Amino acid sequence: MHSIKSFVNIVLSVALIMLCVSCGVSSSSSASSPTSYHSPAPDDPTQNYFSFTTDAAANYAEYSNGYKGVGIYYKIYTSAANITNHYSTISAETTGIGGKNKLDSLGYQKLNGADYIIPSAQTNQNVEIRLFDETSYTKCIKIDGADSGTPARYLPGESFQFSSTEYPRNGEADLNGSETSTGPWYVAAYAVSVLQTTSLTSEYSKPKYLGYTKIYY
Repeated sequence: MHSIKSFVNIVLSVALIMLCVSCGVSSSSSASSPTSYHSPAPDDPTQNYFSFTTDAAANYAEYSNGYKGVGIYYKIYTSAANITNHYSTISAETTGIGGKNKLDSLGYQKLNGADYIIPSAQTNQNVEIRLFDETSYTKCIKIDGADSGTPARYLPGESFQFSSTEYPRNGEADLNGSETSTGPWYVAAYAVSVLQTTSLTSEYSKPKYLGYTKIYY
């Protein structure tokens, strides 16, 4: 009986290992980046949003379940000039992991704290993200026109709906510059395709710059 149990345990262990391997990619894999043809216009409420298209079709075809989706990395600035300087540094990286590491070193944070806020799919997805309520427009995350959640900062319970009492503070990791209660604030964002390797680590596409939006009240 003991030998049978041991045999069963071995079989289950092997099956689990094979399952993990089948759901991951090699550590040398490189995902395709999202694309974006929309440039936010910070002073025009009709255009003050992020928009991009995932490359889910190519990534799923290449990596199947190893493709996990798209993560959004953002940073809040009090000076738009700093966005340009950081963009030059990030875009100089030639690999996905290099770009991701540069985002991390500059203090970019995951939107909603999620590794991949846009889930994997077998076909490309059109994504629109509005960070805050502005005139007749409401904050949203939309995938192919359907609501898919509400954008939030990396801090639990913190939104981008800033006011004279609710705004980024000194010491918060997603703020570049000194805190201000009057604004405006500029939010830059990058989209990154995410793969899971067979060792359960992550590989990334080169970050796709989505531009920046302006928050005010």
